[in-house]
Amino acid sequence: MNANDSIPKQIIWKFLRETILVIVSVLAFSSFSDAQTVSPLTSNGGKRYRVTAYKLSNASLSSLSNVAEAIPNPTMYIPSAFTPNGDGVNDFFGVKAEGIRSFNLQIFNRWGEVVFESESITNLWDGSFKGERIKNTDVYVYQVKATGLNNKPLPEENGSVTLVAGDINEQ
Repeated sequence: MNANDSIPKQIIWKFLRETILVIVSVLAFSSFSDAQTVSPLTSNGGKRYRVTAYKLSNASLSSLSNVAEAIPNPTMYIPSAFTPNGDGVNDFFGVKAEGIRSFNLQIFNRWGEVVFESESITNLWDGSFKGERIKNTDVYVYQVKATGLNNKPLPEENGSVTLVAGDINEQ
């Protein structure tokens, strides 16, 4: 969860002649008595929400919704190049994703050797092979296999990434 999840979202609607204040909260941060008994994260990585509506002219009148579950659609973005030159910008290659349960990334050189492999979306390639920084610009092939939070496999992603070599001290 991120910091914005702790802030209830407020919406004011007008129905006929009544004004209604609607508050949407992630259960872990809500003030509802059952918030502690219902986990804010579902077993499949989604989030549980509850909506409370208050009549603005009479705050003692409220309506509480059932618990709603939101599961993000799996999405992935794979960059086409990176520059591991130590300048702090695009120094690592990795997949940006959300809604992913399991993940595997393999990167191959032109001879088919695996130069990097990871099963963690947060583990990024730093442009090294066998502990040595790659010093020449070259193109590498990647293969990504992933499964969404809904336990459905995503189509396998195959493509290429260009490692643009160089050192910021050489420029």
